[in-house]
Amino acid sequence: MKLRPMTLNVLPLLQRQPQIVQALIALVIFAVIAWVDFVLDRDLSLFALYLIPTLYAGWFLGSRWGYLGCFASALVWIIDDWGGPSPGHRSFVSYWNVAGRLSVLIVVMAVVNALKGSLEHEHEAERRSAQKELEIAAEVQLRLLPAKPPHYPRLDFGFFYRPARELGGDYYDFIPFNSERMGLAVGDVSGKGVSSALLMASLQSLVRTDLAIRQGEARRFAADLNQSLYELTASDRYATLFVGIVDISTLTLDYVNAGHNPPLLFRKGTSPTHSEDRLEEGGLPVGMLVGSQYHSGKIPLHTGDVLVAYTDGISDALDPQQKEFGEARLRDIVRSSLSLSAAEICKKVGHQLQAFVAENPQWDDMTLVVMKIKDE
Repeated sequence: MKLRPMTLNVLPLLQRQPQIVQALIALVIFAVIAWVDFVLDRDLSLFALYLIPTLYAGWFLGSRWGYLGCFASALVWIIDDWGGPSPGHRSFVSYWNVAGRLSVLIVVMAVVNALKGSLEHEHEAERRSAQKELEIAAEVQLRLLPAKPPHYPRLDFGFFYRPARELGGDYYDFIPFNSERMGLAVGDVSGKGVSSALLMASLQSLVRTDLAIRQGEARRFAADLNQSLYELTASDRYATLFVGIVDISTLTLDYVNAGHNPPLLFRKGTSPTHSEDRLEEGGLPVGMLVGSQYHSGKIPLHTGDVLVAYTDGISDALDPQQKEFGEARLRDIVRSSLSLSAAEICKKVGHQLQAFVAENPQWDDMTLVVMKIKDE
């Protein structure tokens, strides 16, 4: 029962070893077998054991190493025969036996090499097929997300989205209700890969079709969404989500924050020490617990105000020294850019974020949405 998992674990470990280590392993196995062959009774054939280092070399190092192992084995047999007690060991029959054993090794090596080539070809075909499917899925996912912001006379939008893999778990959306009201959503689905992308698509569908959000009832919307997502997913799948409903006629923002990074609202004309609000009213991530209840917040907006919503892929981004980008750094960048347009603010954050992480790999999806209130 325990041999199969152990074998499955050993093979990938061997495949990850550098070529010099693989060569040393094959050489040690061959040397041990040859030493045992010389020490034991010369009439005892260890021919079958020579298959071990030969096939090992052929599988992990390539066919040339495998065939080299075949001829090295034949050389050992010849030396063993020359060291025999009588000249009969060096007869034609003796060399014929060596040639026969060598032929068997070569044939086995050729069969194994062909099998390996077939498996590699099949694996490569499967890899290409899976990669193609991922590319198609990534293209579909990008089409689900807005390619450009909506146009409203009083609102200026900017955004950027950088998935860490082909498929991302971040979600952002602009939901136009009518000429006076629109919805803004930014979320982050738990997990990575295909499952997260599917949950993100479900989340988007639920957000866009919910009647409560269209009626401006952010609190009821979050409770309904939590229940729907909980019923659709496993118990360990959930999403953090910020949803804001902007009433342009009254310049008010109704919002609910379901466990998401609190968006930052920068107020025009306030002192540097009180230049922004954190939008925290809400509750637990949606889909986490059945029956979760939520609070909503309602705040006035003024000309020049800037709302910044983002996912933790930005604040948690690491530089080469493993230091976090952090919310404070994001605040400083935005605070120094409030005179710029929303798109220019996004661009500046993106440039400084890239300079910060440098060549460090991206581990999480990054999403930033900026909304700025314009003059009439």
